[in-house]
Amino acid sequence: MMLRTVASTTTTTAALLLLLGGGGAPVAFAHEQTTVAIAGSGTTNPSKCYWLIMEQIMDRLLIPTRLTYRAVGSSTGQTEFMGSPELEFRSPANDFGSGDIPLTTTDYNELKEAGIDFVHLPVVLGAISLFHSVPGVPDGDLGLNLTACDVAKIFKREVTTWDDDILLENNPGLKGLLPSTNFPIKVAHRRLGSSSTASVTKYLREGCPGEWPEALVGKVIEWPADTLECEGSGGMTNCIRDNEGTIGYIDAGHGHSENLVEIELKNADGNFLSSKKAAANGGIGAAANVVANKSPDSDFGSVDLLNAAGEFTWPIVAMSYVYVRKDLSYLETPAEQGLLIAFLEALFNPAYINQCTSLFGFTPVPNNIRTDISLAGIAMLEKNTTAAPIFTFENETTPIGGQGAYVISEKRRSYAEYERSTLTKSVGSVQETLLDAGASLQDVVEMVEDLQQELEIAQSQVVDLTSQVNALKGGSSGSGSGESFVEVTSNFGSKEETQLKAALAMSAVSLILIVIGGIIMFSKNSGGGGTQDTAKGSFQNGQMESA
Repeated sequence: MMLRTVASTTTTTAALLLLLGGGGAPVAFAHEQTTVAIAGSGTTNPSKCYWLIMEQIMDRLLIPTRLTYRAVGSSTGQTEFMGSPELEFRSPANDFGSGDIPLTTTDYNELKEAGIDFVHLPVVLGAISLFHSVPGVPDGDLGLNLTACDVAKIFKREVTTWDDDILLENNPGLKGLLPSTNFPIKVAHRRLGSSSTASVTKYLREGCPGEWPEALVGKVIEWPADTLECEGSGGMTNCIRDNEGTIGYIDAGHGHSENLVEIELKNADGNFLSSKKAAANGGIGAAANVVANKSPDSDFGSVDLLNAAGEFTWPIVAMSYVYVRKDLSYLETPAEQGLLIAFLEALFNPAYINQCTSLFGFTPVPNNIRTDISLAGIAMLEKNTTAAPIFTFENETTPIGGQGAYVISEKRRSYAEYERSTLTKSVGSVQETLLDAGASLQDVVEMVEDLQQELEIAQSQVVDLTSQVNALKGGSSGSGSGESFVEVTSNFGSKEETQLKAALAMSAVSLILIVIGGIIMFSKNSGGGGTQDTAKGSFQNGQMESA
């Protein structure tokens, strides 16, 4: 049984049952219900994807639910999934784990020897890519080209300047783009055990064995002392962005969403390409076929998606798995068993998982993997068949039945979720307007920075207003001097917090719409002209990037 740190709450309402047409099964509309909670942990790479789907499930269920996921890295997720060896792995620290690498054969055998069966569920594929922050050096065909041996020498600190002759061999124009001669290279790496580190170091070993020894392959390795330690994908983003001349690795979707500049890598067929070009030509999804003949409860320890052949194949492909114990009795209640299965099913429901392609750049596993491994693995899970509720999904309106307590209905939404989806569509329309008008990337970046400043001012005003309200109520008073936005809001009750969040959300939406209007006006007044091709290069797959 997993030890939980969040107390459950109980919502008491009248029990109401409605029989469907003469002796049909009863549908529970509302009843006394303890909050149903599940909690996972693991890789940071698809964390936004998991959070999005979890939030939608919570919004779309009638009963109170709580789904959480800690983005702590694959290594920690695997450790928490296995649990303590002193307790013979009987008690996992999470309800499910997730990682961009499978459990090792050693870990698999330890669990099997302890009598614990589990499944690997392949969810999405993503490219692990290298990004840099060298001023004046773009991405694309005019950007940096690196081989596995180049990267190995940089990471080992044998090559320490961007105009080293070794790098100029595949980048003849690089020297003229650099801010100065002998411009230094800084190397960023993940601080804790990371599947990204494991994938990149294994890629270097396979791609350049003469430069990268076996001792430097793994989730945790010994890095040179003058390299930068970065925690999580967010920390890696900051390391690259905040330190000019830095090279680091991160999942490509995250890097693109943060507008980092990607490095083109040489693949096994000898072609330099970006992860976006690879994805557009099927060079990522095809890598999943290496597991096509595996059973979901078998040993995945030898699975390798790196340096595969193919004209457009990306050399560092990672597959994100969810790990689940087959016997779900470790969950506290049958309802939690049902909710976990519902979440897992959503990960393979195109209506949910395809969002992670458009928003975060991930590639869902091919249909044969989805059916023969992932869904087959979910079918292997052993729940309390007499007590565990069956959660269902309502896509099209189902009168009466759609109001059931365990129906995850697309028709049941929160206003905040509705506003987010509306805003996403609006941004897409604005991007098309920008393409037509030929606005430059720099103009858009400046407008976004202005928006961030306006939002900070709005938060400051909320702090001042809160202090005034507290003074009138006889609560904690003062002018708000010295108190941060977080410190002030931490004293709110749930109703006050909800009201404040709604006000801030509407303020943020209003500010964004103002900026969107400004962009449109700018676009109309700019008259198109010679920047149109540049602008078209600035937007790909719904994400903005340097041309």
